[in-house]
Amino acid sequence: MQLFALCLNPMIHTLEEELTGIRLGRGSERVTAVAYAGNVSVFLTSPADVQKLQLALRTYEEVTGAKINMQKSQALAIGRWDTSNKIMDIPYNTGIKILGFHFTDRVNVANKGNWRNVTSLVRASAQDAYYRDLSPDKRIRFVHDFILARIWYVAQLFPLTSDSMRQINTANTWFVWCGEIFRVPLSTLQRGRDAEGWDLVNIWAKSRTLFIYRLQVQGGEERSFTGAWMKRWNIHIGADNPPYLDLIPRVL
Repeated sequence: MQLFALCLNPMIHTLEEELTGIRLGRGSERVTAVAYAGNVSVFLTSPADVQKLQLALRTYEEVTGAKINMQKSQALAIGRWDTSNKIMDIPYNTGIKILGFHFTDRVNVANKGNWRNVTSLVRASAQDAYYRDLSPDKRIRFVHDFILARIWYVAQLFPLTSDSMRQINTANTWFVWCGEIFRVPLSTLQRGRDAEGWDLVNIWAKSRTLFIYRLQVQGGEERSFTGAWMKRWNIHIGADNPPYLDLIPRVL
């Protein structure tokens, strides 16, 4: 893996030097490519960048002996990008998958789509494990350790939708009570043991916490898009609690 990173790093530097990239406002950092392991996402903002990208990839292949997997490569046109500008015959798609996330040209569509997919996985997991011979206490443990493990990754990038939260809670309670009428309210199950509850995680609260924490971490990184947007909106400077109290209308 280290040898692969050493070979890939010069190409990323070449793309940073040659491509126009994306810049959020004056003085902000320019972003041309994002790489994680063998997954590389490149941002093209002008037709001239296409030829520069082709040259960089061709040079990379000749020097390293590695080959770009064209069958796994996809392109997503955003804004007024002309789809007649072919990029090495890579097909344009209405949505692409990057590191497990589905992206489209609209943030709200991507948000709903990702939560719709993970909600279906949660419901399928609950149905598959329905006939396990487990007590309610063990079923709640199974919900924590397996069924809900699928959603925390998505919760860090996309805010949980109310519809998905309702469906996930329904699937969990249905699994805990084996399809019978819910004997105990969800709010009671979410109480701590010392309050006569069963410590069932509050999905809404944890999802929001993960999402806000990710915003905090990304906002603190100088070269992140989140940090650039926070500076552009002038919300990157810390404030006393309650935050930005002077900007909130008194009626609220």
